[in-house]
Amino acid sequence: MFAYLATFSTFAALVLEVFTLLACTFNQPFLRDIYFVRYYNSDSFIVFGLWGYCTSTNGHYVTSCSANVAAFDWTTARNLSDYGVSFPSMGTVFLAQFILYWIVFAITLGSLLVTMLGHFGRQVDLLASFATFLGFILMLVVFIMLLVISLRGVNQAYSSHHDSNGFLGPCIWMNLGAMIALFCSSFWYCFSCIFARRN
Repeated sequence: MFAYLATFSTFAALVLEVFTLLACTFNQPFLRDIYFVRYYNSDSFIVFGLWGYCTSTNGHYVTSCSANVAAFDWTTARNLSDYGVSFPSMGTVFLAQFILYWIVFAITLGSLLVTMLGHFGRQVDLLASFATFLGFILMLVVFIMLLVISLRGVNQAYSSHHDSNGFLGPCIWMNLGAMIALFCSSFWYCFSCIFARRN
């Protein structure tokens, strides 16, 4: 029972991570609506994803998206200052966040595959418990990094002299959901290892 709950929550974390990886990659109806943060003023907005950003010149819907770049540095986005937001160059921070996110994705996928192919054995559940707990710790680091950067920009936009503001996007909450799911998976795999009967 615990192993099935753990597998379900690991799968849920994986789905949320995939959605976050696809954020702002193309100007398509679903992909342009998932982002980490949106900065806006009266007639335009900009949204950021893991691979790039999308902009709107009419304030209602995305009109264009940037080329996809691994470890995209938000500070290089064109016209970011139009929203009252200015960051120092943070290329290494975004590179670290990008690498950590891919590590968490690999851990989550690996845990899911190993437990399903290992038929929920005791050793496999113990390994998956450690792996998903490591994934939770790394996702916590990524979440804190993204939250601090996003909120810093929101505060700058709000306090600027422009008619600008900002808010957190769905990807922040997807990261939080994936982090919670990995935490639950870790304990459920551990409980499965300790309490479940084995043939």
